[in-house]
Amino acid sequence: MNLSKAPFAYQATIGLVIAFLLYLLLFQMGWISFDASDLLMFYSFSVFTVSLAAVLGGILLGMFIATHSLSNQGFTPFEISMLKLRDDIHKLQKEVNSIAKTIDNDKKDNENGE
Repeated sequence: MNLSKAPFAYQATIGLVIAFLLYLLLFQMGWISFDASDLLMFYSFSVFTVSLAAVLGGILLGMFIATHSLSNQGFTPFEISMLKLRDDIHKLQKEVNSIAKTIDNDKKDNENGE
């Protein structure tokens, strides 16, 4: 792959990763030293970077899954079984609610009759 033909965002990402790795290497060799405030700032930046990468990764994964499922023009057997299970659950909830209403009505009738 010719790196000069890659998109600029990809080139910038590769450049940042290489710069970060070089920075870590210099830190491990002792050529760069930190005090407490620098370490706190570095930790905060690291947490922010990992959080941002996680969110962006989740969004991109969601977009991939959505385009993949839309391009298939149908559901997989697993998805079909999950949709049937969902329908079964809704039917059972309706049955439980009707039974609960019947029991409540019987209790009210017994209280009124006593």
